[in-house]
Amino acid sequence: MPQFINDIEGKPAFVVIPYAEYLRSHAGTVGEPDVSASDSMLSVDGRFIRLPHGGQGAQIDLVRFVDAWMRRGTISVLAINKRRQAYENFEGDALNGLDAIVRRCFLPTDSPYKNTMQATTAVVDAFVESGLFSRSVEQMNGYYRPVQCIRLNERNAADFLQKHGRPNDPLDVHQFVLP
Repeated sequence: MPQFINDIEGKPAFVVIPYAEYLRSHAGTVGEPDVSASDSMLSVDGRFIRLPHGGQGAQIDLVRFVDAWMRRGTISVLAINKRRQAYENFEGDALNGLDAIVRRCFLPTDSPYKNTMQATTAVVDAFVESGLFSRSVEQMNGYYRPVQCIRLNERNAADFLQKHGRPNDPLDVHQFVLP
C-alpha cells in the first residue's frame, strides 16, 4: 500500500511504496536492482544455510544437520547461544548451543573463522524459514534464565529427510552434541 507525503500546501509530493512493489514496477529498466537478490541465507532449494561470517563457501548442510539431530534422538530444542568469543572459551552447556555446533561441525578444523559468531540473526532466520525449526524462549539446563532457542519440528524434519535422503557423510552425533 503506497503512502503519500504531501507538500506544505497539502498536495502529494512523494509516494512511498514497498520495495518489492518498486522492483516489480521497474523490471527491465536500466540500473534496476537484481530482483533475484535476497537477504535470506537459505538456499533456493532449502538444503543449505549460507554462513556470512564463515568464509568463502561456508554453509550449513541442512540434510547433515537434521540427520544428526534426529539420530541423536535426545534433544528437541537447542539454545542459540550466539557469542562473540573464541570457540575455545565455550564451556559446559554452551558447547551444545547452536553457535558452537555450527562452528564445530560446519567450519573446517583450521578455519580462521572458528572464533567468529556464526549463529547470527540472519542464520537463525534461515533455520526458521526452512520450516524445519521454530524460535522459542525456554529455560534450559545450565542457564540461569530463559534463553533464545530453536526447536526442531520433527514431522517436517522426517519429511525433509525422506525427500532429500540421508547424507553420504553423516555428522558424528557425538561431535554434534558433546556428552
